[in-house]
Amino acid sequence: MNEQDSKTEATIVKSQTISPIWFLPAVAALLGAWFLFQNITHANATIKIHFEHAESIIVDKTKLHYKGVIIGTVKKVELDATSGVNIIAEIESHAKFMLRKNTKFWLVSPKASLTSITGLDTLFSGSYINLQRGEGEYTTNFIAQTEQPISIPENARLINLQSDNAGSINVGTPLFYKNIKVGEVAAIRLERSAQAVNISAFVDGDYRHLVKNNSKFWNISGLSANISPAGIDISLNSITSLIAGGITFSSPEAGQALKNDAQFQLFNNIDASKTGLSIELITDNINNLPKGAGILFKGLGIGRITDIQYSIKDQQFVVSALINPQFSDLVTDGSQFWIEQTSLTFAKIKNIGNVIKGDYIAFQPVDKSQLKSREKSTRFLIQQAAPPKSSVLSLVILSEDATGLNPEAPITYQGIKIGRITALDFSQKAGFIAVHIDIDHSYHHLINKHSQFYLLNGVNFKASLKGLEIQSTPIENLISGGIGLYNKKAVNKSQTVTLLNQDQFFRLYPSKAQVKVGLNVFSKPGTVNILSRELPSVSEGSPVYYRKLPIGEVSDFSIDNSGLMQTTLSIKGQYKHLINDHSVFWNISGFSADAGFSGLKIQAESLLAIAAGGIAVGPGDREIDNKYSNGKYKLFSNQQQATTPATLIRLTFNQAKDLQTGSKLRLKGLVVGEVIDLTLTSQQKVQATVNLKPEFAKQVACKGSRFWMVTSKASLSGVKNLSTLVTGAYVNVSPGKGIFEKDFKGEDAEPLLLPNQSGLRLILVADNAGSSDISSPVYHRQIQIGQVISKRLSYNASGVEITINIYPKYAHLIRQNSIFWPASGFNLDIGITGAALKANSLTSLIKGGISMSTPDNQSLQPESDPLSRFQLKNEMQKEWLNWRLAIPRP
Repeated sequence: MNEQDSKTEATIVKSQTISPIWFLPAVAALLGAWFLFQNITHANATIKIHFEHAESIIVDKTKLHYKGVIIGTVKKVELDATSGVNIIAEIESHAKFMLRKNTKFWLVSPKASLTSITGLDTLFSGSYINLQRGEGEYTTNFIAQTEQPISIPENARLINLQSDNAGSINVGTPLFYKNIKVGEVAAIRLERSAQAVNISAFVDGDYRHLVKNNSKFWNISGLSANISPAGIDISLNSITSLIAGGITFSSPEAGQALKNDAQFQLFNNIDASKTGLSIELITDNINNLPKGAGILFKGLGIGRITDIQYSIKDQQFVVSALINPQFSDLVTDGSQFWIEQTSLTFAKIKNIGNVIKGDYIAFQPVDKSQLKSREKSTRFLIQQAAPPKSSVLSLVILSEDATGLNPEAPITYQGIKIGRITALDFSQKAGFIAVHIDIDHSYHHLINKHSQFYLLNGVNFKASLKGLEIQSTPIENLISGGIGLYNKKAVNKSQTVTLLNQDQFFRLYPSKAQVKVGLNVFSKPGTVNILSRELPSVSEGSPVYYRKLPIGEVSDFSIDNSGLMQTTLSIKGQYKHLINDHSVFWNISGFSADAGFSGLKIQAESLLAIAAGGIAVGPGDREIDNKYSNGKYKLFSNQQQATTPATLIRLTFNQAKDLQTGSKLRLKGLVVGEVIDLTLTSQQKVQATVNLKPEFAKQVACKGSRFWMVTSKASLSGVKNLSTLVTGAYVNVSPGKGIFEKDFKGEDAEPLLLPNQSGLRLILVADNAGSSDISSPVYHRQIQIGQVISKRLSYNASGVEITINIYPKYAHLIRQNSIFWPASGFNLDIGITGAALKANSLTSLIKGGISMSTPDNQSLQPESDPLSRFQLKNEMQKEWLNWRLAIPRP
């Protein structure tokens, strides 16, 4: 076995495989080829764009945008050999596919106009170049557009309008249909012949069906005015079109929708477009009817006369007119047209403006219920007057006088004409005038057996400090008179009409005010005699007033047997019940004026009383002596003497200061009296006599009342009673609770503590008064809890005693160990690090004040007793501000 093994030898065979080391160069070559391919295919493209100028274009900053995405950057700006500049830009590789022959570039900069604001984002990012993708071969040379290319929204209808001039139309000007924006102008260009302007506009997809083959377009920009014999025609479509311009169009129902884009003529206005329903109106005489006259429906213009021709064959005038499209449905068989002419008589004034602008045509369609059943018509006969109205309700009104009444005068209800006067004659009832009236059919429901009628004419004046108020009936009533209807209860149109008796008649009241009195207004007047030492400034016919309502007049003058002057008054029958045994009369003739430092007081009853004089009557107090011994009434000089028994008190002051006759006596802001006299007493005191108002006499004229003068005061601590600079000084009163008294001692200043005031009074002892003054505040933690009410020297003049009053709700804060210090002024600390200026508040800096606090390192002490004495510290210590003692409310 071993011998065989020793004879066997190994055979060496050579391997034919390639070494793995050679794979590395191959992989590197493949990667290099891949990177080269990627670099070539994804390399940015360099393009050249020709612009007229490079304004607002910045190298390495100005970007190229496509639909808001940045696709490139300007790298270089160079001058062109001929004109303009060339912009060298680098386009990112992913956008190179858009570099086609018809691709368009333009510069976007901020632009503002009346129609729009564009490029607003460039205010922050700067101008940029926008791109609109086009078709064609790949290229890198482009010419920039001078303006943004026309951009039509998807599914929009493009229309071309031709006009003589652009007017106020601009790119972005809106297109309206029935005042709703449906599109806008996209471009404006001058035609090649330079004889017209081409306007490209689009209508949004949602509204493209509105543009028909027979649609008409017209300009509604701004404000248009047309002055002619037919009047002044001012047209304003909307505020938007006034500012930004606008175009509108019609969409006839008979038209067909467009399949392709189309071209239309743009008219200057709706009249030029002749849009609407054309009709012919026939008349024998046009009178003052001019071409261009309007056609009105209930005062609203619905059309206009376009032409007037005379037919020799028919010997008639043919008036061509155009009805606005929105009213064309109202023009049917049975519609009525008539000429509204000027009517100027004493009975009425109608259409007086037509004298200048010419007559116009009025229009009345058929009833609404018949409108759909009527056939369309375009030829009508013009009537010379308004068509007759429906059946009327005839009534008779009895009047004692026909003054102010004329045939054709109107009958009105709440300012609306509901009928007219047809005739005037003598009634079968002796002493009356029968006024025949007709009420229009549509107002029959307003008349019932309780209805009342009153005379309408004249002008009413009302003057006051607020101004002059003039109330006048319409001019028709001023000239021809008229009658008003009054119903005590409101009448509904649906209410059943109350049947009237065949012999039903109504009375005519002199005025609306007397209607409410009722039939008593027709009762016989009463007579009243009043006596006076001399005749008042009145004359026969001067009015007699009861609470400013005229209830009668002065009828006669004579001398009474007593030697006094007698004035006889005639009181209307419906007001006789107002006069009784306690009635008082006073003179209101002219006006009374009272001027003083407290102001100017002018009192007048009415303008009529100023001019013609007058007498007033009112209820009097039983305590007033209103009659002489013979039982006839007294005539008082004024209302105050007549209606209020005088309550006089006397106030004695050391000096009058600014007090004047007419100065007021006030109680908590209310005027309760007036100073009527100032005299000097034998003790060289000033005595003021005050007339108290009756309702306040018992409160004021009683023992214990205190009176003091109030005048304006100004100091560093503040300004008080500034209103007295205008109104003048006055006297204030704090009422007492004692018995009735007439003589009082007046005080020059407000008492320190009035009876109705309460609080905790304390006395602070200090070396000097400091800057605190009367009314200076007392603070706790910078909250005012009281005030200084007095200052005085101590009994031996060794110091100062300052009396303070703590408000009741803060009285529990004052303890026996509380500390007080001045809060006035400021502290200035100066050190190496600087200076510190400290002040509690601006109020304390100006007005002064006192601060207080209670130590928290001791147990809570009992509350302070009234009039307790405390030492006022000279200055504050910082640790006092850190005290935080809790003091519970009692």
